[in-house]
Amino acid sequence: MAIAVDFREFTPRNSRNDLIRRVEQAPVEHAEAVLAAYDLLQRLHEKGTIDLLNGLLSAGDTVVERVVDLISSREMVTALRMALTFSNLLNSINPDELHTVISNAGKETPSLFAIGKQATSKDARRGMAAAVSLLELLGKALHSQQLGSKPGEI
Repeated sequence: MAIAVDFREFTPRNSRNDLIRRVEQAPVEHAEAVLAAYDLLQRLHEKGTIDLLNGLLSAGDTVVERVVDLISSREMVTALRMALTFSNLLNSINPDELHTVISNAGKETPSLFAIGKQATSKDARRGMAAAVSLLELLGKALHSQQLGSKPGEI
């Protein structure tokens, strides 16, 4: 015949007591980190950063909408395009050659003939043409700004 088994009630570990124990031990185990966190919190409070972050969190959607409006504006898109164009140009410059040019520039003053000879090379003429074209674009932008019109409408 079968033997009756005593009924036992399952009691899980009390996670609340475990958390309370860990919280009570944390200042002892991590005293240096807790003090550093309090110091950081105090400095953030003194600089007003906490108030700023609190305001940003309260404003939530309004801040996001303003940032999106700013980023999607024509001026920002143009600035980003220009930054990407210039970064691509800078990536194509050989840093070793640039270092050589800069280090040699301060050693000896070249003659006007040497500068003129260097200015007649294809690469120098290409660079001067790009610089003059940039100056022309800046001049057009300044002119249109003085007239109060948009660039490209002249």
